[in-house]
Amino acid sequence: MSTAAAPLLQARFADNLANMSAELTERKLVVHRGLLTRTENTVPLDKITDMALIQGPLMRLFGLKKLKVETAGQSGNDALISLVGIVDADGFRAAVLAQKERLDHKEPSSNGHDSNHEQLMLLREIRSSLVNIESLLAREKITP
Repeated sequence: MSTAAAPLLQARFADNLANMSAELTERKLVVHRGLLTRTENTVPLDKITDMALIQGPLMRLFGLKKLKVETAGQSGNDALISLVGIVDADGFRAAVLAQKERLDHKEPSSNGHDSNHEQLMLLREIRSSLVNIESLLAREKITP
């Protein structure tokens, strides 16, 4: 690499880092990047299968780590989201995995109960509608 290209690469890399953010919500990981062309990637936490931390020799020299987020149903060898330069990459990875774990444990009990209740309410509404239809049909048969 020529010495003239090095500052350009540094500037481009710094620009990419300055225009990238990652947000962890209760149910998803949202990554924004880009200055001219803004890109937003959203990954539901329940779809994350692996989060790898990578640090090559040059990255170690600059104190950088790459965080690769891999998901279920992902095709190819490339990660869906690849983040470089996250402040406290180890802590961020741990926070994402902890939130995913909380969500995994919370889902079955709350979802199952809410879902059963919603299904019961729907069945009651259907039953009520059928009773109304039957009574309307019965009235039509009585009146000539």
